[in-house]
Formats: sequence, C-alpha cells, structure tokens
Amino acid sequence: MRGLRNRVALLFLSALAVFAQSGSGTISGTILDPLGAPFADAVVTAKSATSAAVYSAISAAKGEYALTALPPGTYELTVAVRGQQMYAKPNVVVAAAKDARLAVKLEDRGQLSAIGDDFLAAAALDRKPVPTGPTPRALDGKPDLSGVWTPTRVVDAGKPEPLPWAEAVFKQRMENNGKDIPTAHCLPWGPVMDVPTAFKFVQSPSTIAILIEDVFSYRQIFLDGRGHSKDADPTWMGHSIGKWQEDTLVVDTAGFNDKSWSPMFRPHTDQFHMIERFRRPDLGHLEIEITIDDPGAYVKPWTMKRVSNLLAGDEIGEYICAENNQDVEHLVGK
Repeated sequence: MRGLRNRVALLFLSALAVFAQSGSGTISGTILDPLGAPFADAVVTAKSATSAAVYSAISAAKGEYALTALPPGTYELTVAVRGQQMYAKPNVVVAAAKDARLAVKLEDRGQLSAIGDDFLAAAALDRKPVPTGPTPRALDGKPDLSGVWTPTRVVDAGKPEPLPWAEAVFKQRMENNGKDIPTAHCLPWGPVMDVPTAFKFVQSPSTIAILIEDVFSYRQIFLDGRGHSKDADPTWMGHSIGKWQEDTLVVDTAGFNDKSWSPMFRPHTDQFHMIERFRRPDLGHLEIEITIDDPGAYVKPWTMKRVSNLLAGDEIGEYICAENNQDVEHLVGK
C-alpha cells in the first residue's frame, strides 16, 4: 500500500506538469479529515454536469489527489470513505489548461460525532497491518473464521431494485438525515454486516457466534442441521442456520420482523430472507457475499460483496447503548 501511495504521489506531480500541454484541465488538492489532518485512501470522484462521464482518483499518503485529463466544463466533486459520501461540491468549473485547486475537509455526516464509531475510525482500522499466512483450519478441517475483524467495507454494492414504496421510504430517510434510525433509540441496526463497527467470530463445530460491537451484540449461526422454526416470533436479527460447502460457509437467515433499517437505511418487510457466503482465503482476509430476497420490498433478489481484515491482537469493546445515550437530542433531521 505504501508503494501504491508513492506512485499516486508521483502521478499527481507529473500530471500537474503536463496538463497544460493539452486542452483538458485538472482538479487537484488535498483531502483533510474533520480535525484538519491529511487523509489517505479517500475516493475522489468528479461527475460531469453535461454528460455521463465520471473520473476518479484516490488520495495519496499526504492527502493529495489529482483528477486529470478533464474536458472543460462543470463537475460535481464528491469524496467517499469506505463507500460513505463525506463531501460534495457542485458546480466546480474546469477550464482548458487550468488546474482547479480545491482543498477538501471531510464532514461527519452522521451528526453525532461519536469518537471511534464512524466511517473515519473504520478507515483507520483498515490501515493497520494485515497478517499474512495460510487459511487457519479448525479441528474438523473446516476453515476457522475465528478472530476479530475490521468493519466490513463494500467492494460491490450490488444493484437493488426497490419497489416504489420502498424507494420512497429510503429517500425520505436519507433526506431527513436518518433522524429516526433505530440505533439512536438503542434498537438493533439489523443483521446485515454493513455498519462501521468491529466484530468477532467464535467458532465451534455446531455453532458460530458473531459478537458485534454494536447495539445488538451477537448473532448465532447453528451448524447442527436444524431448520428454521415454522412458528417462531419474528425478530430483528432473524434465525440463522449454516452449512459448509467446501471452504465456504453458507448461512441462511429468515424469520425477521420489518423494523430494521438494514442494509444501509433501506426498509424491508417480514418476507426478508438473506443468504450469506463467508470465505477466508488466507489468514488476514474475510470475504462476505450477501444475497437479499424480499418480494415485499424489491423487484428481485440482489447481491452485495463486502470484505474485512483480521485485527491481530485486538478485541472488541463493550457497548452499552442506554448509558449516556445522547443520540436522540442530536438527531434533528431537516
């Protein structure tokens, strides 16, 4: 990663030296975190206001970025950290043979600014050294998923096709800054592992427990061959059963209520059904493929892919939501 950042910095400098020789322009500058420190590995995107063209770059070790070879015109500049947009500026004008300099200070858009529980803190965990080595094995020969893992980050967000009512609810939640999010009231986020908190796998042959540094602190995955109960009460996290398909753990979760905002602010019904596929290709990496099927909320099933790194030597912390909970008074909406 350090070598990649150095190459990005060299490309940044060389781009500024040559852009004046063409009819295109450049947007460049520095990405800073909310405290003013340089921020690396942010995804910077410029979207043309007059065409479908999109240009992207990644900020280097000292926060520098450069979007080069831009046709003259007007652009919207956005910056994302771990898939979460943390800055947006419309109407950035690019002129031929000119460098539009723009310093970016990331914004905490969760309104709460809770230390250690946001996308910036999750990004800091991503930069910790990742252990190397072969996939560890349990005594039964299956891959051992045990360990403490970084908050998952998206590598493929999928293409959900919500029904009109579900899309309307999603837009309302986003436009209202997530004012009524369940976790602000010490209620669970939901089963999809897409929040910026660390988690821990504890594995045995018959049960896997996922301990989560969040409002609802665990999930159980039963590997003993049982099925889903036919008359169980619907729950926030559902009922999970799993089986191994070679080196992939396939988890089937059903039996939900319709109260969570999972995944990522989207509504669902009690028909929500989730299939997860967990793979540990080596010591330091975890891959998760999540397929969501809810005919009450989506036109068809859709799949997202997320990954996580092993946090060697770390542990998850205790999280007591009701203790000094100040979320509700700060979630003011619009």
